[in-house]
Amino acid sequence: MYAKGVEIWCAPTVDERDVWQATMRHIAHEGRCFLVSACQYQPSPAELGVSVEHWDDARPLINGGSVIIGPMGDVLAGPLTGREGLVSAEIDRAELVRAHYDFDVVGHYSRPDVFTLQVDERPKATVRFHGSDELDV
Repeated sequence: MYAKGVEIWCAPTVDERDVWQATMRHIAHEGRCFLVSACQYQPSPAELGVSVEHWDDARPLINGGSVIIGPMGDVLAGPLTGREGLVSAEIDRAELVRAHYDFDVVGHYSRPDVFTLQVDERPKATVRFHGSDELDV
C-alpha cells in the first residue's frame, strides 16, 4: 500500500487494546500517511440489560478507541473510548510531502538492488473445489 502512495489508511476494528493504538501509530509513521481507525463502542452488559458469562457487568463489551493519526505518528484526534461519538480532524496533505522527506520507505530509502516485491492483484478464489475424479496438480 505504501508503494501505491496511500495517503489515508482506513483501519476499522473492534480491537480496543493499547497495542492496536501503537500499531496504528506505527503504520502511519512508517508509511508517512494519515490513518483513521474506527473502533466501535458497545455498552456494558448492565447498560444493555443482559448478562454475559465471565464478563464484568459494568465493563463495556467494546470500549471504542477510534483515532486519527498524522504521518509522523502523532495522534490528531482521539482515541475516543468509553462512549459513542465522532472523531474528526482537519488534515493538510502537504504534511505528506514533508513527512516523506524525513523517511520514504518505498522511495529514497528503498533498496531495489537488494530486495524486490511483486504483487499479483488479479482476483483469485481462496478455496477451490474439484470433483473426486480430478487431481489438483
